[in-house]
Amino acid sequence: MLIIAEIDTDERIAAQIAFGVDDVDAAFAELDARYLAGEAAAYSRTWSAVTQVQTAYNRHEVSGPTTEDWVNIDHRRARAFAPGDMMPYIRATYDVAPDVQGHIEAVHRLSNLGTVITEVVTGTSQEGFDAEWREIGLFAFAGELPCRFEMFDEEDLDAALARFDELDRPPLTQ
Repeated sequence: MLIIAEIDTDERIAAQIAFGVDDVDAAFAELDARYLAGEAAAYSRTWSAVTQVQTAYNRHEVSGPTTEDWVNIDHRRARAFAPGDMMPYIRATYDVAPDVQGHIEAVHRLSNLGTVITEVVTGTSQEGFDAEWREIGLFAFAGELPCRFEMFDEEDLDAALARFDELDRPPLTQ
């Protein structure tokens, strides 16, 4: 059984919602809705765009709309794709692990520009190997369309946050 607990301002459990073990997607949808109604309310457009991207990824829809100048960069040490080649990498991931799913585990930054998240990805290869990994994702949006995605190793959260702050900084005026 999966339990979502709502904590009140006095740090006490105010409510609990139970989900079956196989209802992970429903549990995450509930968490996303609660996050949108609470902490993310000031950035609802951004958070809605993030959850749309996540939903498309989990449906294995890789041809979703992006801006024409879409930037995607893999900063991980064992880099899996060259700049601009994220979509073929995702398609290959779906081929290797047809049931692969990603879920947002933590939100580290959220603004009108985008977000920095930790995502846990799970899947089983066609040969039966179970895999789970975490990665840091930096998303930026132009309206509701993704315009940038940068991937970092989990231990490079500080670098991802610094990069996000750099992108989120207002331009210098001369």
